[in-house]
Amino acid sequence: MIRQPGSDDSTPTPEELRARVEGTREELGTEVEEAAGKTADVKEQAQAKAAELKETAQAKGAELKAQAQVKGAELKGQAQVKGAELKGQAQTRAAGAKAQAQVKAAEVLERTPQPVREKAYQVGESARTNVKPLIGFGLAVLAVCVVVSRAGRR
Repeated sequence: MIRQPGSDDSTPTPEELRARVEGTREELGTEVEEAAGKTADVKEQAQAKAAELKETAQAKGAELKAQAQVKGAELKGQAQVKGAELKGQAQTRAAGAKAQAQVKAAEVLERTPQPVREKAYQVGESARTNVKPLIGFGLAVLAVCVVVSRAGRR
């Protein structure tokens, strides 16, 4: 078989090659535009998804904050109740200890001979009327204790 010019199996002419190149350019341009459009769509979708996730996270954060505030208030109330309960127990025990001390004091007072009670009363009265000498004595004892304590450290 001999090839003849202008037949389908023949070598294309320069005009045909130019036409093919132009057609290929147009196809490539169209494909590039489609790809760019798809890329823009993906970018927009990613931004929309990011905004949606941000809103979801903010809502969840607000919900957790509210729950924490409720739980904090609940725990504060429980602590106040427990504090009041412990305060009541302490007051009850203190009253019991005071009553026991008064009973013991009365027992000691009953067993103490009258002359000793009178002497103790006189010493108490003397201490109440002569407060300044008693304070001076106490300060002197304190000063001695400080000096002895410092001497022991060296």
